[in-house]
Amino acid sequence: MKRAWLHQHHRDRLIIFCSGWGMDANPFRPLSAKQFDVLMLFDYSDPDLDFDVELLARHYSSIVLISWSMGVWVGQQIFRSWSHLFQRTIAINGTLCPIHDQFGIPVPLYSATLEQFSVSTRLKFYRRMCHRQSLETFLENQPQRSVESQSLELAALRGQVSCQDAGETIYSQVFIASHDLVIPTANQLTFWQGRKVCRMQGSHFLFYNWQSWDELMACADEHNSE
Repeated sequence: MKRAWLHQHHRDRLIIFCSGWGMDANPFRPLSAKQFDVLMLFDYSDPDLDFDVELLARHYSSIVLISWSMGVWVGQQIFRSWSHLFQRTIAINGTLCPIHDQFGIPVPLYSATLEQFSVSTRLKFYRRMCHRQSLETFLENQPQRSVESQSLELAALRGQVSCQDAGETIYSQVFIASHDLVIPTANQLTFWQGRKVCRMQGSHFLFYNWQSWDELMACADEHNSE
């Protein structure tokens, strides 16, 4: 697992962000942060953390976990023993059963993506991931990772992923986009059935709905109070 500081200004509050498959810091550079430091985790080819979570937590008055896409499952796996450290835990467009015909990415789609992965396949994935209004910005800030690196991560995740019941979740808040074509909206709703979810207009990659991590957190606060 790799990590990158998106924002490190020695603020009092920290966001740990578990990104989705295939990412690096680039797509998230357009988001500013005034009240938070933001530490991003990505590339889950190796599932091990290389830092002490409790030691990091001592430097902040509060920590929020935001996980997106495949990162929702990853965050559950790596932070369930430290869930008490987080003031808030937010899942965005993901489930705890991320490769599954009913609860996640349909198995045939995942397998076909892995078997046929190439530069052209990657572009098709980005187009499916983004709403047309955000695609241009995403492509201007797309991950600077090789096809080989992304393919290795995709294969590694297929070998790692297991399913957990929604009742075991560490997440206190769940966001689901209205038109998710990567982890189908209907599959997410089925998985999180019986739990309060926040429905949002948009596609799988929601982050350009906000100009900053502060706005994202304000949005979460607003939905949490409803």
